[in-house]
Amino acid sequence: MTEPTGGWKGEGYELSPEQNRVVTQRWEQAAAARDRMDAMMKDVQQETAQSHGGKLEGLQYSLKDVESFRRKAATAVQDKKVPVEKTARKVNDLNRYTLTFEPDSYTEGVERTYERLREQGYEPTAEKNTWQDPVYKGVNTTWRHTQSEEKFELQFHTPDGFKAKMENHELYEISRSNDIDELAKGDEELAKSYLDAANHLQNERYKNVKIPPGQERIGEQLIRDKLNPRVPAEHVELIRQKEAEKRAENEAKALAKAEAKKQAEQAALQLDGPEQARSQDLRNKLAATARAEKPRQAVEPPRVEPLRTRSRGRGPSL
Repeated sequence: MTEPTGGWKGEGYELSPEQNRVVTQRWEQAAAARDRMDAMMKDVQQETAQSHGGKLEGLQYSLKDVESFRRKAATAVQDKKVPVEKTARKVNDLNRYTLTFEPDSYTEGVERTYERLREQGYEPTAEKNTWQDPVYKGVNTTWRHTQSEEKFELQFHTPDGFKAKMENHELYEISRSNDIDELAKGDEELAKSYLDAANHLQNERYKNVKIPPGQERIGEQLIRDKLNPRVPAEHVELIRQKEAEKRAENEAKALAKAEAKKQAEQAALQLDGPEQARSQDLRNKLAATARAEKPRQAVEPPRVEPLRTRSRGRGPSL
């Protein structure tokens, strides 16, 4: 959360006013480029949809949340002593996109996407192919425009691979955060075993994901993780429990964020005088949303969706 002084604090990390200014300025540059990049990726998707069945996933998340970026920069400063200027300069995923193709058209679809982006003046600066990795499968690329130097991340998945990735989100967070160290209480060997357990649980969801033929033609082949066949079953169950807790925590945060946004919108509608005119667009949007949703609510009774990331497997055989 931004402090009155202009600094920022969150989850045990903080940025000074000057550090927060650098981070916010970089994020605002990405925000300004969002509409243009969204339009470009929609064009790419429309063409590849006709030729290779391409689908653009999660477009509503094409801009990284500013709070997430601040936390990332603050973590780099405090844990790794990386200056915020370097983080702001090197960050590639403030604008980010995901394209999916069915396995049999995946490789050709990716290659056609490369052609279209190059026609738009972009070149890849990183291409990581982890289809042979047991814990994360896909191709992650970053692109930079040859003239404007705008950057964005583009991930390529199959529909099943993208589903597994999304279901593994909490396990990814646990593996890349301080959660493992906190659970192990300073015991490095125990922390390694907990990380192995998280890897096993992520691998469960990729077991039935088909590897696209010809994918080895794309990018640098990387295997970043290996499975430990001797990880204790009780460690797997502990991490499974931690995953459920993290999922509940994330869902609560999402609900709180949505509620805060709703309250801010409602407050804007109560403005008088000159401010009232500036809120008219918001009034119109809310009214249109209400009209659009009303028929659907009449025919679809409320339902509770199953947790997206709950594992259907029983864990590794040990």
